[in-house]
Amino acid sequence: MCILLATLAGVSLPAWAQWEASNRADLVIRGGWLFDSQLGARRANPGISIRDGRFVSVNSVGGSVSNAMVLELEDDDTLIPGMIDLHAHYNLDLVDKGRVEEVANNATVLLANGVTATWSAGEYYPERVIAQRDRIDAGEAIGPRLFASGPYFGSFRCEYNVGVHEDECIGWPNDITDAEIRSEVDYWAEQGVISIKIKQASPGEMAVLIDQAKRHRMTTAAHLANYEVEYDVELRDAILMGLDRVEHQLTLGSGGERSAEMPQMIEMMLTHQVYYDANLQMYGGILERRKYPEMIWADEARYFTPYARELLEKRGEPPPESDAEEYAQRVREVKALYDAGGEDLLIIGTDEPVYTSLLPGFAYHRELLAMSYAGIPNAAILKAATINGARALGIDDRVGSIEVGKLADLFVAKGDPLADIKRARDIRWVIKSGTVYDPSELLDSAEDSIGPAGPDDHAAWELKLRALREAN
Repeated sequence: MCILLATLAGVSLPAWAQWEASNRADLVIRGGWLFDSQLGARRANPGISIRDGRFVSVNSVGGSVSNAMVLELEDDDTLIPGMIDLHAHYNLDLVDKGRVEEVANNATVLLANGVTATWSAGEYYPERVIAQRDRIDAGEAIGPRLFASGPYFGSFRCEYNVGVHEDECIGWPNDITDAEIRSEVDYWAEQGVISIKIKQASPGEMAVLIDQAKRHRMTTAAHLANYEVEYDVELRDAILMGLDRVEHQLTLGSGGERSAEMPQMIEMMLTHQVYYDANLQMYGGILERRKYPEMIWADEARYFTPYARELLEKRGEPPPESDAEEYAQRVREVKALYDAGGEDLLIIGTDEPVYTSLLPGFAYHRELLAMSYAGIPNAAILKAATINGARALGIDDRVGSIEVGKLADLFVAKGDPLADIKRARDIRWVIKSGTVYDPSELLDSAEDSIGPAGPDDHAAWELKLRALREAN
């Protein structure tokens, strides 16, 4: 086993395009167990074969293995399809000047945690995400498949300078026209964006956004509640407009009268097949971590620069995103959707980081834990993390399950995550498009990397709002 690891560590990275297969040597994986995300079951792994970055046989070793690299798994190891983060923010606020993207090292940490694809759920510097996407696609950088979202579509382009969609934002003016909205969608579709994030848009704006996105076969996701704890767009209206994914909550309430519409909203979600990204680990956040110390198991601060760590330590812990009653309602909603038959509509998103030393790669496993604490069975959680996420993003013909013809994105967990979801974070290898990575080496490469180097290095970490319309 040690000889094999040494051999794998010395293999150079291939160049490949986002949907192209790798030119790597054949890879065979034998032994252990395999999580079938289509069935939601763990079964013995007789062997799988990977050639040119794709699965060419599953349940047997096809063809000659004389020239193939061979991974022999331990008896209790589990093969799991690469996981998908559908709310993977790469933006951080480290110098109290707004949120900006750091993609390179965040991406490395995500991949090391078994996340092989991300959708970024709203960006402030989309060009940074797209540039890193292109570097990864060219084999010049390491990371998951980056599905850029483009900028926020709505007044949240001005970040927390606005609270509701009526507030003025230079990036999304109150008098924005239908033609301007459609032009924005067209532009980002040309940049390779396959799904957009709507936040703090009016009902009329959302209707145009969804319609134009559908013309490009793009999917849509939305954060519907504003910072006055009201809806900018009612959930029922957004569903009827054709929204594909809703984030955070299904009602505005904390279990009282404002939550009374929950059964109706769940029925509509089921009828219209709308996916739900609850982000429990963020909205339970501090309360959950206080209750369950096992949610923090790694020194995540070590991936920030020493100077950034000092800034974060001075800032201290932020207040909880939700109080106990509100969070209990969020848990109630996700469990009720599952119990009503919505297992296939649950997806996983982290919505982290923003203001702390916690990183989305580790937050992904906190979300899996939070879903488990909410009473969702582990098999359903892993389906949400894999095939459900792929379907929600419209990429399930290529990723999300270990099936012949699909891209070879998977990871090897030590133990049985169906018995204990924490086993999914104990990772032996990560494999993306047939390339094998040692997660420890990936994490070591990202140490001391995120954030400004010192007080004279703030410029790239300060958000500068951009006007939709160029000045004359």
